[in-house]
Amino acid sequence: MTCCSAMIERGSFESLADHWQQLIKDCVEPTFFDQQTWQKAWWTEFGAGSKLMLMLVRSDSGDANMIAPLMVDGSEISFLGSTDLVDYHDFITRDRHDPNCIESVVAAISEMSEIDTILLQSLPGNSPTITQFRESAEKNGWSVKIEQEDVAPRLELPETWDDYISSLRKKDRHELRRKLRRLEAAGEIRHVELTSPVDVESAMSDFVRLHRMSTPEKNEFMTSERERFFVKIAIEMAGEGSTRLCFLEVDGVREATSLSFVSGKVRYLYNSGYDPARSKLSVGLLNHALAIKTSIEEGHRVFDFMRGNESYKYHLGGIDREIYALTATR
Repeated sequence: MTCCSAMIERGSFESLADHWQQLIKDCVEPTFFDQQTWQKAWWTEFGAGSKLMLMLVRSDSGDANMIAPLMVDGSEISFLGSTDLVDYHDFITRDRHDPNCIESVVAAISEMSEIDTILLQSLPGNSPTITQFRESAEKNGWSVKIEQEDVAPRLELPETWDDYISSLRKKDRHELRRKLRRLEAAGEIRHVELTSPVDVESAMSDFVRLHRMSTPEKNEFMTSERERFFVKIAIEMAGEGSTRLCFLEVDGVREATSLSFVSGKVRYLYNSGYDPARSKLSVGLLNHALAIKTSIEEGHRVFDFMRGNESYKYHLGGIDREIYALTATR
């Protein structure tokens, strides 16, 4: 069924909750960023000064076909959530290849005389939104610019750990095996993966500690506001079965950590940290490698390293997927 602009409704997190959850279930590959829990938490922490603009697009028959989670800041309308904390954005829809709902959203925005800029950041390169939104916006008189914003390496997971090791480039395969042997010789090794809200809450202080000590840039990034958000979202998403908080322990001491979220059959590596004093043991990289092992055992289809071209992602088999930003002006 097609959509039309007359069927667009503006709602709140509460009024759209049921539709939101159903559309997430119908999406081909929703990310954890699409979850209302995530977007509501971000808005609560960082939305001050902007206007919430949640649009529901219905089909001619009245079915909910798309949610556009947007916000208005002055004369600009954009996706909900900033790029420092959100790696992927998109509209939440059951049929991403049908352009009619996006046409409805563009038409609705075009009627807002106060808006002169549309900014859609962090669109995955395989998203039909990029082409659909550009074509619809240009029809409505907008000038559109599309630029590559970043890369986000990801890894298609095989069925077994041995298959994964074999799939790596010869040098990377040799190095990973060598580093694992060296780690095992260093002491009692334990890889811990926490998933319950109680366990996650009790361990987030260790995550923040290791994150901050990793690099000066990460220490600067982890402000008190972001720390509060990290803790809140990790606990809330754990309540939905999505959080994976990992630690690599050497002789009972947590030396490396990562925070991931699972959506469907995809595991997203959100952020991480390690003790630089243990860098000779490659604890950061090996913590990720062991998380990949766990993902394979859990039957995940993809391990997504997300935004950034850090070298360890490629040593572990990551292949780039581009991320784009679309800007429309009038």
